[in-house]
Order: sequence, then structure tokens, then C-alpha cells
Amino acid sequence: MITPFFIIGAQRSGTTLLRLILNSHSKIAIPEEGTFLMPLLKDKYINYTFKGNELNKLIKYISLNPQFELWNKNFTDFFKEVKHKGKITLKEFISNLYNFYAKKEGKKYWGDKTPSFFRKIDVINKLFPEAKFIHIVRDGRDVFNSWRKMNPTKGNAPVIALDWKYKLKTIENSFQKIPIDRTLTIRYEDLLDNPKKTVANVCDFLEIHFEDGMLEFYKVSNKYIGKHYSPLIYSQITKTNKYKWKKVLNRYEISSFTLIAKNCLRNFGYEIPDAYLNFEIVFYTILKLSYGLPYRIFQVIHSKFAYEIALKKGNKVKGIKFGEKPQG
Repeated sequence: MITPFFIIGAQRSGTTLLRLILNSHSKIAIPEEGTFLMPLLKDKYINYTFKGNELNKLIKYISLNPQFELWNKNFTDFFKEVKHKGKITLKEFISNLYNFYAKKEGKKYWGDKTPSFFRKIDVINKLFPEAKFIHIVRDGRDVFNSWRKMNPTKGNAPVIALDWKYKLKTIENSFQKIPIDRTLTIRYEDLLDNPKKTVANVCDFLEIHFEDGMLEFYKVSNKYIGKHYSPLIYSQITKTNKYKWKKVLNRYEISSFTLIAKNCLRNFGYEIPDAYLNFEIVFYTILKLSYGLPYRIFQVIHSKFAYEIALKKGNKVKGIKFGEKPQG
């Protein structure tokens, strides 16, 4: 039996690509992101039972969530069943929610791809002690370049370097608490260079058979993601979509990123420029952090409280932009 599994990693690291590949397996279904579950993933809810008014608020909060709508399925029967039951634990709710999606897809097993869950691995591991975790890593400088193209507010290299380093370190620390046979780390670049071998290794980790059709995911991408994603996700895997930072980042961006994330880059086998440190770069980095870091912290806190408040009131999440709904 395939256990639940979670794809994690910093945003723009290839989590969507890996999701679509695994989702193309005949037995696996992975919906759009489940960030709306973040306020529920707390220690106090691990053994908690939702009932009465709290259950009604939970149902309303999930059903009205704009991001949940991107799952693109009719969950009316699911919510009726939960409400009729009268009470439910968090593990039951999450399991039933994902299983319902999988059944709608005609699949037997489910996985998740939510980058924000990097902060919740410890809680998820307590909820699902049998779960497996796949961490996909991409050169942080390419992460920065990709993210700023998608979102202009992510154009501060030192801030994104700190963000990237923090996420990878957090995931590594959580992985140390989990048996080694339930964690796997792969590199985005290796997936591009040798997709069949890399995906086959992931399949071995999940204890499923590799299927050739998994590498033809792009034929049905529009069924599972909206047009706000990179157009590359609608085509075959290409080896050239890596190390673009060497051509497009300026020396200040490259050097400041390296200054902050040097050890992390090295630990995952990424190239370190020979010369990157001088007074000019240090001053540039400090200046960019002085105004960019407070804004990034504000973004994170704003998002956190938007979800918290919506859950508490049983309302729709407000003040956060979500992507487009898949066509399929």
C-alpha cells in the first residue's frame, strides 16, 4: 500500500513539475496546493476533534477558500458526509479530503504538493507517522530569477537568498527527526538531466512501479494547473532550464546571494563564484536587507493571519492573490 506523501521545497524549485509527473501515474492523485490547511497544522489540533459550531466553521472555511477552488472538483457530497457525521479528527478530515479528490480522479492513492508545508513537517509527521516526504532542491539563484519573474515583489536577491536558505535548513532539520527511509531529497537539475532515472528513483522510494506515461505529463497539464504557471510546464522536460542565473543575474545579485547562502549552495553541490566578497557587495547586501527583509516578514505575517482569521470566523480568505483555475 502506498502511504501518503508530501512534496516540499522552496517555491519555484520544481515542486509543480514533480507534482504533475507523479500525478500522471495511474494510481496517484495530487491536487493543487493545500496552503489553506496551514492554520490547522498545529500541535494542539493533532488529537483534536472538530464538532458542533467548530465543525461548521471548518467546513465553511474550506469550501469558501479560493485556493481550494483550484482543486477543481465538486466536494458537495464530501462536506455533506462530514457534516452528517457530526464530528471528525484533523487526520480523518485531511485523509478523507484527499481521498475524495483521488476517487474523483479515479485513483487509489494521494499525495500533496504544498511548498508552505516546509514549516509544518514536524506536525504532519505526527499526524501521519507513516507518511513520506520528498524534498526537491533547485539552485537558489535560479529560484530567485524564476520567482521575481512571477512576482515583482520577490526581486530582492539578498532577501530571497535568506528565504531560500531558511527553508532548506528548516526542511533538513525536520528530516533529521524522521527515519531515513521516509525522506528523499532530489535536485531539480538532476531531474532535468536524467528525468527517467530520477523519477524511477522517486517511484522506488514510494514503492510504486515507474510508468513511461509519467514523463508525458505535459499532455494534460492544463487539466491540473492554471495558465499563471510557467509555459515550460506545458512542454517536455528540457535540460536547458537550469543555471540561467549565470546569464541573467548581475554581479551584485550573484555576489550578495552567495554571501548569504554560500554554505547551503555548496552543501547541495552548486557552483560558488571564485570572487564575490568585498566592501561594495557587503554594503549592497546590508542595504537591500534593511528594507527588503521587513517587507518579506510583513508578507509572511499577513498571509498567516489572513488564514487564521478566516478559519476562526469560518469565512473566505481575503487579501491574498490566488492563481487561475485549471481548464480541465
